[in-house]
Amino acid sequence: MLISHRKRFIYTKTHKTAGTSIESYFEKYCMKESDWSYTVLRDITIGEEGIIGYRGMNAKDKYWRNHMPASEIRNKTGPSIWDKYFKFCVIRNPFDKLISGFYFTSDKVVTHDLIMGFRNWIKSGKTQLDRNKYMIGEKICMDYFIKYEELNAGVKEVCDKLNIPFEPERIPEINSGYRDKEIPVKAFYDDETITIISKAYKFEMEYFNYDIPR
Repeated sequence: MLISHRKRFIYTKTHKTAGTSIESYFEKYCMKESDWSYTVLRDITIGEEGIIGYRGMNAKDKYWRNHMPASEIRNKTGPSIWDKYFKFCVIRNPFDKLISGFYFTSDKVVTHDLIMGFRNWIKSGKTQLDRNKYMIGEKICMDYFIKYEELNAGVKEVCDKLNIPFEPERIPEINSGYRDKEIPVKAFYDDETITIISKAYKFEMEYFNYDIPR
């Protein structure tokens, strides 16, 4: 997560949505730019310019950390910051997002049948919902959503809103080598797993106009 006092924005980090890449792009506006350098892992950084949440292993006990729920960030910043700053995050088609989550977190390397392993993973309850990053209670709390499928266009829109340069060459590709992208999304799903995800992500499918793979 990021809070920039200099540019008055808050970024909440969702799962498997190029979150670290976007965090890395915008985090230099949360600290002295002369002190900033690119790094995948990041300790908590707090200063006059803003806050960068901890990015690394065993983050759950850190006061400021990646993947913090929006409600926790709001409670810690208070309304004088939360209500006035521009808030954004990245969202992604759930059917595609879950495949990336499976590749990143599962024991796929020892799974005899990759696709069957994925379907069993879904059936075991691994839906990886992170609605609490962009909703508080039943209400959307973000001002803008970058769509993963249109990442550069979304980042440019945020840059325009914040009056900062758009530099697409600075968007790093992180954790992109786990997945076999030759296998189409629809090949991973059967009727049962489509039903599970359609129910779990009903709000996202409708609100963000995402389709079931066909």
